[in-house]
Amino acid sequence: MCRRFALVVCLLLVGGCATVRTLTEYQPGDPVFMSGVRLDVAAINNDRRALGRLRARPPAWPWVDLPFSFVADLFFWMAPRTSAPRPGTPGSE
Repeated sequence: MCRRFALVVCLLLVGGCATVRTLTEYQPGDPVFMSGVRLDVAAINNDRRALGRLRARPPAWPWVDLPFSFVADLFFWMAPRTSAPRPGTPGSE
């Protein structure tokens, strides 16, 4: 069991994670919600239009990355976010 887990982790490291790629290569206008899953599904379906919209290079093994991207996308989406304080409010100096 431990060897299988280690193999999966190694494959992800070699192939890259779609969620991390889409978030680090983000440009204004790119889709954000479930972007790693979208990239994996577009790579599996060979959807050139969706791949062009996401602008990130898909992972080498999208089928292996898909469940991990789903969990990572949920984690990043549910993680608390902060925004800049509005001008004129205390602490916005």
